[in-house]
Amino acid sequence: MTSSRVREFYWRFFKKRTTSFLANLYLSSITGDEGDIHQTRVDMKKINAVLEMFQMLDPEKFDHATFDVFKTLFRFSGKIRELQVNQIVIAKTGSATAGVTLITKYLRSRENKLSKQFISVVQQFDEKKLNKAERSIMKLCQEIKVKTLKARSEKFIVKKAKKISLLRNYPSNPENIHEIRKHLKAMGTILTLISMVFTDQKQDAILSKLSQTEILIGNWHDNQVLMDYIDQFIRKRKKIRPEYQLHLQLVRNTIMKNNQELLQVLFPKIEETLSVIFPSSPANESAEGDL
Repeated sequence: MTSSRVREFYWRFFKKRTTSFLANLYLSSITGDEGDIHQTRVDMKKINAVLEMFQMLDPEKFDHATFDVFKTLFRFSGKIRELQVNQIVIAKTGSATAGVTLITKYLRSRENKLSKQFISVVQQFDEKKLNKAERSIMKLCQEIKVKTLKARSEKFIVKKAKKISLLRNYPSNPENIHEIRKHLKAMGTILTLISMVFTDQKQDAILSKLSQTEILIGNWHDNQVLMDYIDQFIRKRKKIRPEYQLHLQLVRNTIMKNNQELLQVLFPKIEETLSVIFPSSPANESAEGDL
């Protein structure tokens, strides 16, 4: 693809996403439906993906303040989604004890409360700021050069992979795993966008490995978030009945065991991903000079 066609493609992609975002945004403000709110978040994630690409391309020209228009909405919809996922993970354990019923009702009530707050946030949304963000993206699109896009995306992937290579040496630290997840997501975001305009065998191989790895680490993350939530739920309730606390602790133990099993599969997948990026020395790449 020529530079001019790449510029047009990314501009049309971004414009299509913002159009869908506005439609779903106002629909969700009317219905308050969790599906409509989730679709708004999906649109925002795709918009954020484009923003991440332009930040990677030229960090100095990328003005974060211009795109703050999405921040509050994304944070709110993210919290709502987290509560929904917590309920899904609990349901997968198959436990139907009184303690589990108690926390499930709490999660649902929190979700309903935040959904109502989300509607009020939508009503304050400033379309003028969105228009300003679109003008900024159009300008950034006009400056895209194919050679620069290829070179910087490859450098970005290598830099993220080197960070993962260092972090994977400490698999027992949950914070390290959270950081690995962030780097994997960033790599996946950029490669997905780049693959829309370029075809490359190595790039496709990395994307294939990333998709498998991201699913595993995403499941680990969802479990981890729920375990933290259960701890917080128990800690904040001084008068919680002992049997309810036991019910929740049993669920937490089940999820923790599941996470330990996930990690046994996850880290070999991370190694496979790194071996595609660094075929000559997958285990010994060091990023100390680049970090």
